[in-house]
Amino acid sequence: MLRKIRRFLLVIHPRGSKGLSMIEVLVSMIIFATGLLMLAPLIITSLRGNEWADMTTKAAHNIHAKIEGIKNTHDWTSGQDNPQGMTRTWTVEGYGSFLKKIVVKMTWVDKDNTLHRDSIITYESFN
Repeated sequence: MLRKIRRFLLVIHPRGSKGLSMIEVLVSMIIFATGLLMLAPLIITSLRGNEWADMTTKAAHNIHAKIEGIKNTHDWTSGQDNPQGMTRTWTVEGYGSFLKKIVVKMTWVDKDNTLHRDSIITYESFN
């Protein structure tokens, strides 16, 4: 078996020749192109994951910014706005005279028209 492989290799690449034959270059290019084509779905999935992570990070930042704004200004009114192409709604409910429940929700639609949601509920106590 080993002799057959050696004979085959000598036919393709004789001992005295230098450099690569055109067939060897063509085969190596086909192998390289096949490898690149196998990586294409991985690259697309990676780009979609990066977009999702970016939008989720922006949503979390906007939620926390609104919660901090409500707590710092003591503006206990509910409302809605649209930061960075997302819809942010918040509700403030009173529980007694010293406790407020703050719910902030973010919704957005990605490039594939998929609806995403994120929300945080927090409580603020004060004297």
